[in-house]
Amino acid sequence: MICPNCGAEIEKDVDRCPYCGYMSKESTERKYRSIIKSIKDKTEKKKKDPEKALVKGFFSGVRIIVITLTIIALLVVLFFVELAREEKNRPKVNLSPSEQADASAYKEIAGEELDKAYKEKDIEKMAKIYDKAYYKDRVSLYGVPHYEAAIASSNYMKLKLCLEDLNRGKIDTKEAEEITYYCFYFYYEAYDDEDDEIFDPIRNDEIIPIIKDRLGFTIEDMEGFRDKVMDPPHVYRTKIYKVTKKYYKNYK
Repeated sequence: MICPNCGAEIEKDVDRCPYCGYMSKESTERKYRSIIKSIKDKTEKKKKDPEKALVKGFFSGVRIIVITLTIIALLVVLFFVELAREEKNRPKVNLSPSEQADASAYKEIAGEELDKAYKEKDIEKMAKIYDKAYYKDRVSLYGVPHYEAAIASSNYMKLKLCLEDLNRGKIDTKEAEEITYYCFYFYYEAYDDEDDEIFDPIRNDEIIPIIKDRLGFTIEDMEGFRDKVMDPPHVYRTKIYKVTKKYYKNYK
């Protein structure tokens, strides 16, 4: 096309003459329409941004709720699985007449074996009798003579197993809880008075040194814990875990 101002030959689609700077009416309108359109597009985009943010926030909230509910559901499932596992390892209750008869016969035989082991002061044998009845055969020996001695024997053998990992420096929180419970059990003498001859030497010569030298409790600490963890003659695991967990990292 020919520039109306200077007569130079120029491209027809240019907005401004490259020789004299002249802008035609059509070119000017086209340029400013483009500018106005760009402004309108940006304005519309800005108007839509809050809506997008709202939608994005809504779906983010929904996602968080779904994740939270999924985690809660998994925790509930794990709780009931663990509860079922614990129940599976405990003696049966609500026995049928035939099961009661079998349990009575079992307790009579186990009681004789336990009495013999008790007279021989065989702690390992008493522990095996108790553990076999409780965990494998799921029969409660409650009421059998030396029942408390059998429990104390079982706890003592479990403590020795936990100490093996403590000796290697590979103890986790669960084992720290177990060690603490077993030591507290013996410190507060949860066994019967008739068992003192067997377990008091263990308490004085083994348990108290572990409590003081390896777990880091003082005798004053232990006496201070007494009312918090005891409902005589019982020693409560969960109460022990609660009041001692801050000490686990110091075990050696």
